Amino acid sequence: MKKDSWIQTHSGLKIDPIDPQPEDICLEDIAHALSNICRFTGHCNEFYSVAQHSVYVSVYSSNENALWGLLHDASEAYLCDIARPVKRSGFLSGYCEVEEKLMKVIADKFGLSWPIPIETKTLDNIFLMTEARDLGLLTDDWIHYAEPMKIKIIPQQPKNAKQSFYDWYHVIFNR
Repeated sequence: MKKDSWIQTHSGLKIDPIDPQPEDICLEDIAHALSNICRFTGHCNEFYSVAQHSVYVSVYSSNENALWGLLHDASEAYLCDIARPVKRSGFLSGYCEVEEKLMKVIADKFGLSWPIPIETKTLDNIFLMTEARDLGLLTDDWIHYAEPMKIKIIPQQPKNAKQSFYDWYHVIFNR
């Protein structure tokens, strides 16, 4: 690890996000960081975490993709979140390469096959719509993503979202 090429994580580990190693990835760090990152780059009517979003995607996933649902945004624990239009613009191609490399290491760490399953991506879009509706963002401009779920999103405080993330992780392995 280069002298200045690492970040300190909540658990005390150091990780080089440019050259991550499986031993640097920790569920505690993922749950903690994602519970403190707000969806929609903070533009929702109340704080709603990436951790809570991840639990929803996982809960509605098939059993075989439940762990992917929970971890599909895990790279954001180490890189933060960047809005979709910016990520997909092509201006951040280096960032996207780093994110993909990190996601592959996370997949390896948790025994997941690569790439992220289509089901996970589909549910991610469905929850994008559901969250946008319930967090004060949905307009006619969103119609092309997916039909929202019939459930109501009620945001949790970060510490509760973190606990839900842990709890759901353990449910997945006790099915």
